[in-house]
Amino acid sequence: MLNSQKKPQTRVEFALDYITKEIAQGNLRAGDKLPNEKDLAEQLGISRTPIREAMKTLAVAGLIDIRHGHGSYVREEKGAPALPLNLFQLYLQDSTPEMLMELRDIFDRNCSELAAQRRTDEDLARMRECIDRLKALTEQPDASLDDMLKADLDFHRAIYEATGNKLIMTVAEFVLNMVAPWVRKSLDVSGRVRAVDLHEQIYDAILKQEIGPQNRMSVDANMQHFMQSLDKE
Repeated sequence: MLNSQKKPQTRVEFALDYITKEIAQGNLRAGDKLPNEKDLAEQLGISRTPIREAMKTLAVAGLIDIRHGHGSYVREEKGAPALPLNLFQLYLQDSTPEMLMELRDIFDRNCSELAAQRRTDEDLARMRECIDRLKALTEQPDASLDDMLKADLDFHRAIYEATGNKLIMTVAEFVLNMVAPWVRKSLDVSGRVRAVDLHEQIYDAILKQEIGPQNRMSVDANMQHFMQSLDKE
């Protein structure tokens, strides 16, 4: 079984958490200079090494600019409006499979119902094509697992697109990218035919424009299968 107990923070994670919270809460704004490594280390009661590593991670995530000889600054210019999404992506990268599952569960439960209410014939055709593609691949002994993963994720993208909400589609793409390795494992260890059947259930609920318990039962079955897959070695 996966251990869902929260692990103690490392010193790098502690520094990351502090700095990202300062940015998220507006205490550090776009263009502001961050305290230097020595001051941050003294303030947080840790050495300068984890501060330096945290800064590198934040720079890679696009949250700060490290200007050698001048210090580190919160990203500004065109990057500033993207800071919340960069923060979100950073948190996703440090998430457990269980955390990702809970987030995906929230998305799929609500998006499936919204898609059922708003779907068009074109949306249904896209979903149908993804399921048919996945089914055809499962019937090929030597089919690429990556191709199956793409068909699986494309099906969920079609659901998000059927909501007609670009904000949902944008955030959902972050989630799908992070959860993709676990979906791949699910396809690999838990039976590919079962995955097709679960997608058919979700599709049927959207086709019939079912909302409430009928719709959510199909999503719950998919999520349960997903989590059971992660528990298998």
